[in-house]
Amino acid sequence: MDQQQTHQLKSNLIKNNLIKSLAIIFLLFIFNSLAHANNAAAFLLPPNFHSVYSIEKFSTQVGNMQNTLNYKNDEIHYFSKAKASGVASLFINADPKETSILKWPENTPLALPKQLSYDYFQNKKHKKNQKIKFSYRDNGIIHIEGNYKNKPYTLQTDKIIWSRQMLPLLMSSDLQKNPNLIENSFYITDKGNIEKYTYTLEAKETLKFENKEQPVLKFKIVKEGSQRMSYAWLAKAYYYLPLKIEQYKNNELNVRMLLTQFKLNKDD
Repeated sequence: MDQQQTHQLKSNLIKNNLIKSLAIIFLLFIFNSLAHANNAAAFLLPPNFHSVYSIEKFSTQVGNMQNTLNYKNDEIHYFSKAKASGVASLFINADPKETSILKWPENTPLALPKQLSYDYFQNKKHKKNQKIKFSYRDNGIIHIEGNYKNKPYTLQTDKIIWSRQMLPLLMSSDLQKNPNLIENSFYITDKGNIEKYTYTLEAKETLKFENKEQPVLKFKIVKEGSQRMSYAWLAKAYYYLPLKIEQYKNNELNVRMLLTQFKLNKDD
């Protein structure tokens, strides 16, 4: 073998080794990218917080609503309480309360939390009180036992299902994971039914809160087959929780809610 052939052989070996090395680097890059994607959290909660909303109807304040999130020892407790104020308190003799309880082990961040129960209570005689219990089968079926208008019912579904109270936290989770998200849907069980809710980005705006103009994402929320719809203005600075909510019926504004207080519960 002459010197030229030897040089050519060495050159070919170097090229082959270089190609193999590049191929290995590329495969490692793909593997690491996939691993990072698979390790992305499936659900993100905001920190434990307490919030207060002013409730307006016909441009008049008629009450307020308080929300408290407490995530501790693998359980999520989300509590809401509304109370009439002003003249409305003379006619409304009820303080509706909502409670959602979910299980979410801290050592399984890739899993979604599982809703265990949902309660809605106004007073002992109110016909729209609700109680819902969720149980999970090994075959992926979710069994729902509920009580509405003093009548028990059961439902089964293979869909991921939530109570209606969870919508703000679900949207918060989605947008914390992907601030560029423009649409998503959830299945909600309420009043003995399973309903599809879809939220869609309408605009990017600003909204004043705590004496500061906050950039917000305005989303339209629609329940399939319903004449009602809502708009929610969500701010990144507040974990994409609503700064404002407007509920419409037959295209007319029915209720407006404005965030007045927001506090993280750092001791929880």
